[in-house]
Amino acid sequence: MSNLFSKQSPWSCAAAAGAFALLFVACGDEVTEVTEVNQVVGMQVLEEGDALPKCTADNEGAMVYSVDSAAAYTCIGKKWVSMKGKDGKDGADGKNGKDGADGKNGKDGKNGTNGTNGTNGSSGKSCSAVAIDNGYKIVCGGDSVGVVLNGENGAKGDTGVAGTSCSAEEDSVGVKITCTDGKSFTLSNGADGKDGISFVDGVLIDPRDKQIYRVVTIGEQIWMAENLNYVTAEGSSCYGETDSDPKTENCTQYGRLYTWAAAIDVCPPGWHLPDTTEWSKLFTAVGGISIAGKKLKSQTGWSGGGNGTDAYGFSALPAGYRPVGGRFINVDTDADIWSATESNSSNAYSLYLYCNYERAELNDHGKNCSFSVRCLKD
Repeated sequence: MSNLFSKQSPWSCAAAAGAFALLFVACGDEVTEVTEVNQVVGMQVLEEGDALPKCTADNEGAMVYSVDSAAAYTCIGKKWVSMKGKDGKDGADGKNGKDGADGKNGKDGKNGTNGTNGTNGSSGKSCSAVAIDNGYKIVCGGDSVGVVLNGENGAKGDTGVAGTSCSAEEDSVGVKITCTDGKSFTLSNGADGKDGISFVDGVLIDPRDKQIYRVVTIGEQIWMAENLNYVTAEGSSCYGETDSDPKTENCTQYGRLYTWAAAIDVCPPGWHLPDTTEWSKLFTAVGGISIAGKKLKSQTGWSGGGNGTDAYGFSALPAGYRPVGGRFINVDTDADIWSATESNSSNAYSLYLYCNYERAELNDHGKNCSFSVRCLKD
């Protein structure tokens, strides 16, 4: 086969090895671009006009390149076989895959249940100061919890139970008391009471349970300025109370509700349940029965915009009432306060104030109804 390669290609084995070595060394740095090939490595090149040599058993496997046909040939089985491949047929288009099945919609989750409301906390005890010979006794919830002694070196009193706190500030007529429960009143200057019931003008201390009540002078009368909250053996209740819940917080705010039989003798010593004549005297002192409701009602607590002006400090509250043997009703809209005057053996009169009325009324009701009580000084 040596006669097929009589023209030595410039790409001899040594040269080719050198070229490949150069290319390998240059890989890390740069690539040498070959722009023109004049010889085909490993085969005989026939110039234009040259005929293919004979293909015999002696040169089986030899390759030549013809410039005329721009094709390479290989001697196989005594025939020159073109190395130029035929154009392949285009492959058939692949079939489109099937769409996946739609997933099912998930079910909506159930709504969570509402959390349970927490129970109301119980009301704290209120405390009061009762004058004694050398200081004051502190009474909370009906129990004595300590003593404050006069003098610089008095012994430290016991810690009192938390309750309503009050502050005192001097004004033109005495001392103004302001408490955290929203109540405020003035202790007028004057001599201490000599009846043992109150130790300073403007305040009543019930000697039976040591509760403190504001009092107010209207005309020639001295009235309790709060509803009575004295516990009786029977015939009195707190608004809304049940066997399991005494609702003492309603008694603290509105006072207790009493049947007429309990109300007639419930006021503390030196005070009494007023009759209709005494109620009428109060109406006259505040400008007449037609506007007495507006003048006597408290400035807050009445529904439907029915608050009063409380022009005289009487502070009538919408404590509601309890019908005979019935449930408690009309808190925030009604004030019903007993009088000592009977209309017959089954009924008695009471003061009636309503959220939408500016007037006051004296109506008669069954004695077994439960109404509020205001006491009048003897």
